[in-house]
Amino acid sequence: MEIVRLGPSSAEGESNDRNATDAYQARKVASAEELERVQMATLYCGDSSTQSKDVAANEPTETAYAVFRRGATVRSSQSENQNESAAQIVGGVWIATRSFIERDLHLQIDLAEHQRWLFAARMIPEERNRGAYSVLLRKLLWAETSSDQSNGRGAEAGEVTQVWTAINPANHRSVRAHALYQNASAGRIHLVRVGPLAVAWRGRSSADIAVAMRPKWTWRGSDSPLRMTVEPITSQRDSTANSD
Repeated sequence: MEIVRLGPSSAEGESNDRNATDAYQARKVASAEELERVQMATLYCGDSSTQSKDVAANEPTETAYAVFRRGATVRSSQSENQNESAAQIVGGVWIATRSFIERDLHLQIDLAEHQRWLFAARMIPEERNRGAYSVLLRKLLWAETSSDQSNGRGAEAGEVTQVWTAINPANHRSVRAHALYQNASAGRIHLVRVGPLAVAWRGRSSADIAVAMRPKWTWRGSDSPLRMTVEPITSQRDSTANSD
């Protein structure tokens, strides 16, 4: 898996996708009914990270964004919420804070205060390759990386909110979908799980950002998963020096 950082894009191709912008609208999920519909569209019903012993059970750690197909009969004079209620949710994506557990791989991703993890992105089959995911991704990245001081996302520490995700290099559709929005890479990691045994190792690395895996393997993945962090190289060196 390639661990990449995503951000808003100003690429020329984005402005040319006018038909997709007119056909779709995206925003953060605002109700239990919408959440249920996004769960159906993305085939994800988690909160996976509630398994983490480091996260309080009453702290929300995951949020969802939905993309709507605008109803054909909706008039421009209607309000935004009325437009959305008349539209169909055709896909969605999830964002994790603090930590995220990939159960199938026995992997826990630990996130800094200013980091987010994007996962479980999916469009319903009949809406793929029509620009819906680009509309969704643009909205999510703009909202999550906003510099608004009131959002509390690492602003006091002077940190810029970072959205990270894992992309399978062999999945060419996923590579193309995220290409315009990829602005950094922390390199590649490889994971293998056989029953209770999970093993991880790093592949190609970055000069500026590192993926740390601790431990390298585990026999008890359900209780003690592999733990991954994404850190600047300088932070890792400082941590090593302090431990000597």
